[in-house]
Amino acid sequence: MNKEDFVKLYIKQEADILFTPFDSEIGFSLIRDYPKNTPYYKDGRKMFIKVAILKGKLFYSIDMTKPEQRGEEPISYIITQGEEYPKKITNFFSVLDDKESFTFDENTKKIIFKPKEKSFTLNEFVEVLVLNHLSDRLFLKRILDSIVESVLKLLFWLSDKHYEKIQVSIDKYHFGRDNQPIKEDENNTEPFFKYFYISKNTIFALLLLTFLLVILSAIFPGILCMKNIWPFGEFSLSNPFVILFFFLILFLCEKFSIWLNNKIKEFFQDDKHSFQEKEINFIERLHNYQYQNNFELKLK
Repeated sequence: MNKEDFVKLYIKQEADILFTPFDSEIGFSLIRDYPKNTPYYKDGRKMFIKVAILKGKLFYSIDMTKPEQRGEEPISYIITQGEEYPKKITNFFSVLDDKESFTFDENTKKIIFKPKEKSFTLNEFVEVLVLNHLSDRLFLKRILDSIVESVLKLLFWLSDKHYEKIQVSIDKYHFGRDNQPIKEDENNTEPFFKYFYISKNTIFALLLLTFLLVILSAIFPGILCMKNIWPFGEFSLSNPFVILFFFLILFLCEKFSIWLNNKIKEFFQDDKHSFQEKEINFIERLHNYQYQNNFELKLK
């Protein structure tokens, strides 16, 4: 099927503002009003919908947009997440892989949902996209994303770095494109006692935990009494086991600081100049998880 025949299958609706066939692909984009009883409609927000056949597979997406116009320039539609609204919407797009559930049948000229053998016209399929977009399909995912982001912020902080999801994604793109190393503040990782290279925030976290342990042992002497916890004699600097334990903790902190710093470096590294496939470490997995919004579409 050619692109002209494909776009003719869609019948423009009253809420549709702008219908644009693609020039080089089979498909179209659509700017549509939100239902009039929603706060998104009152604020002038618009839905941006795309349906296309790419590489023989069905692609679709839907996003909330905020129209903006500067002077006499054409209106531009800026994609937003709608986080300011109590009732959340869901922006999403399909993934072109072999597990895709929707296909386009050229014989019936309908979109087929393979698992249940349901068929939809283009208009019906667009309504399915709108139905899912107006539902909060990622409520639990947003909670998990917040937890993941907090973990990443803590890990970067322990390595004397700052994590902000969007900025880190931009930095990773530029580092990979220009093959630039990560800029490090050499003053942040200093030799502690001239032997142990530990990040400043890791030292601070260690001191904070020690301080909290002392406070808790004073509040709950029967539970956190050092005599009950420490089996190697008196817990004082005159005891050589205490000195050994202290340096062991410093040694472990150094190993942790170096290990964490290397993992963050690997996260930013580009593998295009390497003959070996880059192994995705846990930092990158956590970061990428925040961008994975996979769910099954609700059908009418």
